[in-house]
Amino acid sequence: MSTNIENDDDERRTVPDRRLLPTSPWAALVSSGQRALNRRTNEHEQEYFVDTYSAQTLFQIVLLLALSIVDAAITLLLIQTGCEEINPVMSHLLEYGLLTFLVGKYVLTAAGIPLLLVFKNYYLFGSHFRVGYLFPVFIGMYLCLIGYQMLLFP
Repeated sequence: MSTNIENDDDERRTVPDRRLLPTSPWAALVSSGQRALNRRTNEHEQEYFVDTYSAQTLFQIVLLLALSIVDAAITLLLIQTGCEEINPVMSHLLEYGLLTFLVGKYVLTAAGIPLLLVFKNYYLFGSHFRVGYLFPVFIGMYLCLIGYQMLLFP
């Protein structure tokens, strides 16, 4: 009797069963899903894509972008006091003006974030370190850089 119910469900289904296909890496960029993590504990050890992200992840991304802008502003202030930009790419952008420097700095920082976000639950180089763990690492690096820049002020 249960097979009749299952067959009836299959016949009523108008779209293919989404569970038969793995989650696409690009599904993270579309907000229609609800998968935030694997449901089973043993699956959490595997690499997986998600459809939605936590508020903590959003906070880390916004903080990373904000720290990038703060770094750019402090760099411009330091340049006015006689310091030099040692990053050759940013130094080149600085030759085109302040706005080009600021936009370039922001774009270069923001360009990699979607890729890191999509693959955040993948292990880095076969280790136990997930790609998503890089967000706090980058935030820490920016905080150290900004602290160092503060020491450079006369």
